[in-house]
Amino acid sequence: MTLRVPDWAPALYEDLHRRPELGFEEHRTAGILAGVLEREGFTVTRGIGGTGVAAVLDRGSGPVVAARAELDALPLQERTGGTFASEVDGVMHACGHDLHLVALVAAAAQLAARTDLPPGRIVLILQPAEELGSGAARMVEDGLTDAVPRPRLLLSQHVSAMAPVGVLVSTPGTALAAADTLVITARAPGGHTGSPDSGPDPVLFAAGLTQRLHTVVGRDVAPFEQAVVSVPGLAAPSAPGLRAPRATLTVNVRTFEERVRDTVLGRIDALVRAEAAAAGLGYGDDVRLTRKTHVPRVENTTPVRDRLAAVHESRLAVRHLTVPPALASDDVSVLARAFGSPAVYWFVGSGEPGGRLGPVRPPCHTDTYLPHPATLAVATAAMREAVLAGLRGELSDPAGQPHLLSDTPSPA
Repeated sequence: MTLRVPDWAPALYEDLHRRPELGFEEHRTAGILAGVLEREGFTVTRGIGGTGVAAVLDRGSGPVVAARAELDALPLQERTGGTFASEVDGVMHACGHDLHLVALVAAAAQLAARTDLPPGRIVLILQPAEELGSGAARMVEDGLTDAVPRPRLLLSQHVSAMAPVGVLVSTPGTALAAADTLVITARAPGGHTGSPDSGPDPVLFAAGLTQRLHTVVGRDVAPFEQAVVSVPGLAAPSAPGLRAPRATLTVNVRTFEERVRDTVLGRIDALVRAEAAAAGLGYGDDVRLTRKTHVPRVENTTPVRDRLAAVHESRLAVRHLTVPPALASDDVSVLARAFGSPAVYWFVGSGEPGGRLGPVRPPCHTDTYLPHPATLAVATAAMREAVLAGLRGELSDPAGQPHLLSDTPSPA
């Protein structure tokens, strides 16, 4: 089958890439895409969870198939040198969400134009703030599950520089890790840098804690288990003569198993208390630890995933390969659990054609990441065929029923 996109899709992709928006600020992005979907015959609900959009194409009684894409960009200064590089200072689509969005609405437009589209309903979810780990939860809290029909299948895809364009990859069962974001704050009266003995120093506390946190996985997690603990942010505004009165650390934890998660979070709590005492700060008063967000792991419903891989390989000029789970995370898992639906999440290769499978440069979440130009057509076709197969019942078991999440482990 020919990989193709609507004539307007490339220009829309370049426009969204030029004008990226951060989480919960995606007003322009959401408005443009809502307008496209309305033009293509979808019934659109705007403003769910702030900037989220839900759209439904009703073609009568039949399966309900949902697909989701993300609206938000990242706080990075783009350095790709692309002709359509970001025009917004300090913000870029370094994770391919702009491509996911255009592939989704392009696939939806192609399906809506088909006279032979099987009966059923297509539900599209354009979600804010995936990078913050809270956009899906915000949409659910704002009534998403009441605003759209309950899907019997939830689909989502993501670009990956770890596969060449023309290759899709996915994982049966657990596909992505759970993620926890913690915020640790330390406060003190401040003081002059010329008098280091006059009081506790939040920066010294933050520096010591940062080093200690990076020992948790190596010393407290068994060698055959997997986890990641990182400190992606440390802020301590000050001046040359002022000991900073406040330091804030953001801590990110990735795990697959609940017992490992409990171990890691418990150890972090113990280290925060110990470092606070060593720095002369009181835990609970001067130092506080807040669990900001939790994103459950992504679980692919294995029989559905296997059938979808076969559909992709039989109908498109692509490979759909099996890969191990990744320690990335995605809050589409929140939507799957809210709907109680089986789910499939796959990656679309965005590297150079004919390249190898594995880590390459530049990867996602860097200031020089830009998908190969052919990626949009592959992602559009992959999503189109996935939704179509869901409507046709080709991803269900022989009795015609999808495999539900009740068969999967509890959230991590």
